Amino acid sequence: MRYLKKIKLSILFSFWIILFSSSSIIAADNSLIIKTAEINSQFEAYFLNADFDLFFNDDLDEAIRKGIPVNFIIEFELKKPRKYWFDEEVTKKTKEILLSYHALSKQFTLTESENRLIAFDNLTQAKNELKRIKNWRIFDKSQVDDTEKYWAYLQVKLDQTKLPKQLQADITSNQEWQLASKKFQWTFVNKK
Repeated sequence: MRYLKKIKLSILFSFWIILFSSSSIIAADNSLIIKTAEINSQFEAYFLNADFDLFFNDDLDEAIRKGIPVNFIIEFELKKPRKYWFDEEVTKKTKEILLSYHALSKQFTLTESENRLIAFDNLTQAKNELKRIKNWRIFDKSQVDDTEKYWAYLQVKLDQTKLPKQLQADITSNQEWQLASKKFQWTFVNKK
């Protein structure tokens, strides 16, 4: 009787290990991880530069190659910490980037919300460009105080609401299409 109980527990335990390890393997196919982010001063404004890792699974790659446009949202926030109250929001910026394939020209394109369009010969080149944020104007110098400490937040995610409606219905519970980075947080000190 005791041995039967131990066997049941070991089978249950091994089942849980297999279940959790297989879900982490599936999640590793699609990932978005922010590696670095920094704010640089130029003239009368501050600009954001950031790098992140971006991996697509085969389904997402195939969807893009078949012409389904994929939108990414980049969100930046700057907050001034307060001791006894909620943090004060200094600025909040959002940028959209559309990754699509044009069958007629056989090119992959990245279109930013500022109407900047870049064309690439293959998907790898487009993804490499998508992995970098360069010189994005996020706020003016007049918005921050001298030598104050601020919290900066950055997040990148796939915008599922902009996918075709038929696809939206299919992917609501599919983890392979849940592509979002964790909020990347760092301290920004205004040095004039």
